[in-house]
Amino acid sequence: MSASADQIQECFSIFDKDNDGKVNVEDIGACLRSLGKSPTSAEIEQLKTEIGAKDFDINTLKTIYKKPSIRTPQEQQKEMLDAFKALSKDGNNTIPEYELRQLLTTLGDYLTIAEVEELMKEIQVDNNGNINFNHFVDVIVNGYPLSGF
Repeated sequence: MSASADQIQECFSIFDKDNDGKVNVEDIGACLRSLGKSPTSAEIEQLKTEIGAKDFDINTLKTIYKKPSIRTPQEQQKEMLDAFKALSKDGNNTIPEYELRQLLTTLGDYLTIAEVEELMKEIQVDNNGNINFNHFVDVIVNGYPLSGF
C-alpha cells in the first residue's frame, strides 16, 4: 500500500516543527518509516549523503518516497523468504542455526555478534538445531523491537 500525496504532505508537516518548509535530514528515516517504508541504516545514510544538506523539503521527500530501493516491510518479507527458500537444502523451510548466525554476521547490513545473540533470544530452534525461516522472517519484519539498531 502506497501513501497518498496528502499523507506525504501530512507526514512532512508533522516533522516540519517550525513550519519553515524544511525538515532536518536526521529525520528522513523516521519520516519514511511513518509512511510505511522500512529503510535500512545504510539506506538512510546514503539518503542523507544524496540530500547533501542539513534539511530537505516536501519535493525531496516525495522523490525519495518513490524510490523503489526503499522497500516496505511486506516487500522485504517477500525478498527475505525468497532468499531463504533458495538456501533451504531440503525444502522444509528451515535453516541450521549456525548457518543463520554466519549469514547474519557476514552479509549485507550485517549484525554484530551481540546483536545476533539478542535476536536469537526471540527465535525458536527445533530439536535438530534448525530454525523455521518463515517464523524468523516474521519476527524480523513484524515483531522484533528495532530500537537497538
